[in-house]
Amino acid sequence: MFDKKCLRMGLITMGGAVVASFLPALYLYFAYGVIPTGADIASLFSMMAASFAVGWLVQPITFYPALGIGASCLSWTTGNVADLRMPAISAAQKAAGIEAGTPEGNVLSTMAAATTNIVTVAFLTVITIIGSGLIALLPESVTAAFSYIAPAIFGAIVVDYAMKNLKANLPLIISGFIVYIVLKMAGLSTVWITLLVVIIGMFVSRGVFTLQAKKDKPAA
Repeated sequence: MFDKKCLRMGLITMGGAVVASFLPALYLYFAYGVIPTGADIASLFSMMAASFAVGWLVQPITFYPALGIGASCLSWTTGNVADLRMPAISAAQKAAGIEAGTPEGNVLSTMAAATTNIVTVAFLTVITIIGSGLIALLPESVTAAFSYIAPAIFGAIVVDYAMKNLKANLPLIISGFIVYIVLKMAGLSTVWITLLVVIIGMFVSRGVFTLQAKKDKPAA
């Protein structure tokens, strides 16, 4: 029942967000007569697709088990899923001792995603007002470290989830590392490497699960 309500409300609010995202463009058109040509729109879309198309497919599949329906609707509407929503949701579930993917975990992930949205809006409002001047005062050694924030967050999340079932997750980590090295040596771009690592990882995880289920199955 909770997931059905979240899905219904999520579809409505996400649809509203999609419509609202076009309002600035409509305002420029009706107020000033400014509108891009079809060629400009196609060019911009191709640039965006080249950079983010894989993420449009990979990230929802990758993050859904931890997010659930409610948090997915909230997170994909506001964005910054990998950098902000996932770390907060993972920390909340760990602190409460609740497994991701369970009904309780879905409720908690929705609450955590909502909290991060509120905090993000408040924080960004303050940073927008005073942030640019404050960052300019920081030494270069500090600002240079900002580029390591995302890898550090992802590393912490991966280790946290891996340690929950190391026996099952170790083959996934090893296979992902091998696939990454092989594809990197083959000269593939990071976009395709990410996609293939995720796809192959799904098959490896399924294989590990099947083997473990056979071992745990009592003999007839």
